[in-house]
Amino acid sequence: MPQPIIVGVDGTSDSLLAADWAAREARRQEAPLLLLFGYEKFGFGEDGYEDEEARNVLDASLAWVREHHGDIEVTAELAVRPESELLVERGSDAQMIVLGSRRPGPVTGFILGSVGLRVLSQAACPVVLIRGGTVSQRPEHREIVVGVPEDEKEADAVLEFAFRAAATRGAPLRAARAWHLPPIATRHPAALALSETRGSLEAAQQSGLLERLGPWRRTYPEVTVVEHVELGPIVEMLVSLAASAQLLVVGRRSRLGTRYVGHVAHAALHFADAPIALVPTR
Repeated sequence: MPQPIIVGVDGTSDSLLAADWAAREARRQEAPLLLLFGYEKFGFGEDGYEDEEARNVLDASLAWVREHHGDIEVTAELAVRPESELLVERGSDAQMIVLGSRRPGPVTGFILGSVGLRVLSQAACPVVLIRGGTVSQRPEHREIVVGVPEDEKEADAVLEFAFRAAATRGAPLRAARAWHLPPIATRHPAALALSETRGSLEAAQQSGLLERLGPWRRTYPEVTVVEHVELGPIVEMLVSLAASAQLLVVGRRSRLGTRYVGHVAHAALHFADAPIALVPTR
C-alpha cells in the first residue's frame, strides 16, 4: 500500500487550501490521504482546545475533503499532543506532509509559526508549503522548477521528488542551477580572459547539470526537461522562476536541535510566490 500523504489541519481556511492541494496530490499518486490534528487542552497554552471542539474541527475538515474529493481514500486522526510532534512522528512513514501558510502574499512570504518551522526542520519526508490565494491552484500544465544542488546526494534527493511530481502531472520540469565567477575574476575582471572565458565556465556548469540529470531522464523518459543555468545568486534565480511555476522544489538541510533549513530554503519561503516542496537532503 502506498505511503500516505499527510496534511495538518486546524480549521482555518489556510489549512483547507492545504487539504485541497494534498487531496489532488493523493489522487495523482493513488495514495491515501491522512488528516492530522494535534492539540493541547485549555490550561496548557494559548491555543488550547476542549476535546469536543477539537473533534468538531477535525470532523468539519474531513467532511469538506469528502465533499470536494469524494473519489480518494481519506481518514482523520486526532491526538492530544503538540501538533508539530505528531506531524514529525507520522511523517517518518509518509510520502509528504502538506501545510498551509498563515498569511498569503509574496511580500510577507510563508508565515508558519513554531509548528511549521519545527516540522520543516525535523520531518524525515518532504514538506510542501501552500500559500493562500490562487497560487495553490495554478494549472497543472505549468512547469515545475527544481533547484539542483551540485552535491550528488543532495541533487538526487530533490530530483527524485521533482521528476515524480512532473511525471504524475504530465508537466515540464525546469532543472535550474546558478553559478558564480571565480573570486579572482570578481576582483580582477581581466584575469578571467587570461584563464577561462565566461562561456567555457558556463559550458562546464551546463555539462555538470546534464550529467546529474541523466539517470533521472532515463527513469522518467516521459518528462520534458529544460536545463536552466544562470550566472548569479541562486535565490534570485529561483524566486524569478517560481513566479510562473506550479511548484518549486528545493533541498532542505537540517541541524540537530535547531530549526535550520538552509539559506536557500529559508529565502525561498520568504520570497518565492509558489507552492514550495522542501526535500530533506541531509
